[in-house]
Parts: sequence; C-alpha cells; structure tokens
Amino acid sequence: MITLTIIVACIATMFAIQMARGNPGRAVADTALLVIVIGLITLVEMVLGQFIETHDVGRILAIGFAVGFLLDAVYGLLAPERQRARDKKLRRMMKRRA
Repeated sequence: MITLTIIVACIATMFAIQMARGNPGRAVADTALLVIVIGLITLVEMVLGQFIETHDVGRILAIGFAVGFLLDAVYGLLAPERQRARDKKLRRMMKRRA
C-alpha cells in the first residue's frame, strides 16, 4: 500500500508541476509511459517469480521509475531552457529512427 501511495504522490506532483508550466499534456504522456513501465515490471516479476524469489524488487523498481519521472518534471520546472533543448534532441533522434 505504501508503494501505491508513493507512486500516486509522484504522479500528482508531476501533474501539478506540468500544469504550473502550462504543459499538462506532458504529464499525461509521462503517466502513460509510467503505467506501461510498471506493467512491464509486473510481468517480468511474475515470470521470474516462478523460478526465483524476487522479494520487493518490483516495488523498488516501480518507485524508482516514478521518482525518476518526478525528478524529470522538477528539472523541467527549474531549468526550462535545458529541458526544451533536451526535448528537441530527443525529437530529432526519434525522427531519425522512424
């Protein structure tokens, strides 16, 4: 239950930060990506759990990813120009791959 509370708090803070910046769409995209990552973590943990004892590794990874997305949002709030430059580089890189 604590894991869920921490993840929901990170998501709520991400939304608050992105709304303050005037870009709530990015928070929605980050949340969707976080849900996909947590789903993948869950699947891998279920499969590995059949063979070895995983304990709380999945929970720790899920919290780590949520905190990582939160730190990315805070970084964007504190240094918006650097965030925009990084986003442009990522867009260029993704266009090259497509």
